Amino acid sequence: MHKSIRFLVPLLAVFALVLASLACGSNTSATPQLVNTQPAAATSASSSNQATSTEAAPADTATPEPPKEFTVGDAVKIGDSVLMVIGWSEVQGDQFSKPDADNKFIAVDLLIVNTSSSSASISSLLQASMKDETGQKYTVDFMASTAAKKGTPDGELASGERIRGTVGFQVPQDAKGLQFVFDASVFGIGKIFVNLGDAPTAVEPPAKLEGETEQAAFKVGEAVQVGTLYITVNEVKPVTGNQFAKPAEGNQFLMVDVTLENKGSAAESISTLLQMWLKDPTGQRYKIDLLAMSASGGTSPDGELAAGEKLKGQVAFEVPANATGLLFVFDGDVFGAGKVSIALP
Repeated sequence: MHKSIRFLVPLLAVFALVLASLACGSNTSATPQLVNTQPAAATSASSSNQATSTEAAPADTATPEPPKEFTVGDAVKIGDSVLMVIGWSEVQGDQFSKPDADNKFIAVDLLIVNTSSSSASISSLLQASMKDETGQKYTVDFMASTAAKKGTPDGELASGERIRGTVGFQVPQDAKGLQFVFDASVFGIGKIFVNLGDAPTAVEPPAKLEGETEQAAFKVGEAVQVGTLYITVNEVKPVTGNQFAKPAEGNQFLMVDVTLENKGSAAESISTLLQMWLKDPTGQRYKIDLLAMSASGGTSPDGELAAGEKLKGQVAFEVPANATGLLFVFDGDVFGAGKVSIALP
């Protein structure tokens, strides 16, 4: 049961993102460029004239320029996004998710900032892939992402917002020359190629990336309006695990008690799996955890909210035990813009 739910949730999220992208997608071309570096040396006038007078090589002998490649730790701007691969690692499977024979799981840790003046949607399933030295392509693997036990960098990003997430892949044990590939947008043109190197590596996430701006956050106890919905975080408390549901070593379960009120004239549908998550100061996203929900004994406020109806419920997450500065995020409209963040004590 747990395994089937884990597969269903990413598919629902991707379906929502595809619809959102169809509404605001673009066919424009984007060229990746390294940011926060010294500008290239200017070309002298004499050399420019000489280049102009040189006869162009015949089309049939011209060699196309290979795509520009980057490395772990490079901040790369493409279109309206700045992306940084801050590391990668091999992850072990478990009883619910394990690689096929002679394969291994690879987890790539990403930072993404939306530099545009409007919201944007990220879909790792549609925008991320991996290649090896032979050019063999590998798509995002749900089981590998699950084994990494961290959220993917998917969903709506507000203007200037930063998100951190992990994307998982399944590759052969002897795969060499692994390269992470990120498409500029779901329907746009332009790719980032990041060489991962021969051994797992990681860099410290930067305090700030180009285009990143501070995001407003409300307080626990405040009723925050999102369209015709009002959401209030009433309480936040740790949850003790049990023999059937317990956090991984170094982590803890955290329960958030919320109240939702529909002050509109039409019914609203609530999906906690698609609309609620936590974020830490690095941008790392934590989705609702089914084991944490089981240990908390709470009831999630999912389903239809009639006009004028008020509903109280609980959502639970697994986060590092030393996590601080957490934000509770509510996306008021899965298919459009409208997110709020509430700072947790």
